Amino acid sequence: MFATLGRTWALTKQSFAVLRADREILLFPVMSAIAAIIVSASFAIPVVMTEGILPAKGEEPGAAFYAALFVFYYLNYFVIIFFNSALVACANIRLSGGDPTVGDGLRMATQRIGRIATWALVASTVGLILRVLEERAEKIGRLVIALIGAAWTLITYFMVPVIIFEDLSIFDSLKRSASIFRHHWGEQVSGGLGFGLLFFLLAIPGILLGVVGFLLHPLAGIVIAVLYFLILAAVLSAVRGIFVVALYRYATKGEAPAGFQADMLESAFARR
Repeated sequence: MFATLGRTWALTKQSFAVLRADREILLFPVMSAIAAIIVSASFAIPVVMTEGILPAKGEEPGAAFYAALFVFYYLNYFVIIFFNSALVACANIRLSGGDPTVGDGLRMATQRIGRIATWALVASTVGLILRVLEERAEKIGRLVIALIGAAWTLITYFMVPVIIFEDLSIFDSLKRSASIFRHHWGEQVSGGLGFGLLFFLLAIPGILLGVVGFLLHPLAGIVIAVLYFLILAAVLSAVRGIFVVALYRYATKGEAPAGFQADMLESAFARR
């Protein structure tokens, strides 16, 4: 665990150096969060006011409920993928020696809007199916579904860079993403990047600040904690996007981008 965390921290610092050079990249996670909130509100408010599609207690959800849930999933996936694509585009420009703007990222994402929409459809469908199966499965079944979800995460790890930078169909892009990962890091891995663990550790100061603020005034504690976690989520989202581009460039071009160490990129996923 400590080796994984140390590797993740070193890679995070290298990615953060890119973020310092282009702080406007942080705007993409912020815009993504705002858009996701708008999407959620557009669904939550009508549902709360009408309760028309919500199943009664003890009843199975109807077709209208699942249809609305799918649309909700799709729109959220689309928003996240679109702004992540813009972030990845800007990160690639920076790693290529350029000086990107927010407009550059949005323009490149817009140029791939069809592929992004199609990939959002595929990803949201898989995501919803896995969620429904997990809710209906027993304990062992949930473990199997979790493993399937983990495998899906790995084979789609490079989907956004492939969609943005390569002229392929969605299913060819999926095969390409899986091929990049399998060819460079193998089919079996013993550890991931540990961004989740890093988020957990960096969340501790936010929790402590929130508690101290809450002791002074409940509202102050809530505001401090919310702001801290929003900033932390935005920064780590941007850093992770930059790192995915660095990994993609290393895997496809055979050399580490400026500011990254080849041995660290090579060990991003530990072989078993």
